[in-house]
Amino acid sequence: VYRQVCATCHAMNQLHFRHLVGQVYPEKRMKEFASQIDVVDGPNDEGEMFTRPGLLVDAFPSPYPNEESARYANGGALPPDLSVYTTAK
Repeated sequence: VYRQVCATCHAMNQLHFRHLVGQVYPEKRMKEFASQIDVVDGPNDEGEMFTRPGLLVDAFPSPYPNEESARYANGGALPPDLSVYTTAK
């Protein structure tokens, strides 16, 4: 549900793919999910940033590059980070 509905607006910055191993899916399936995401990494030996397939240690990607663009897309309101939503209640 998150990937199809919530991920269009909400981030889960503090949740990594590894946190769901054994809780939601087995490790093999979570590695498949993570590898579908392109992660900006680097710099490499030439000082350039590059993209690579996601790993279990990577966090879920944010739908926006920064807070300002998230606010702009949502009428000035910053969508809450769902990785901390249950602890904030």
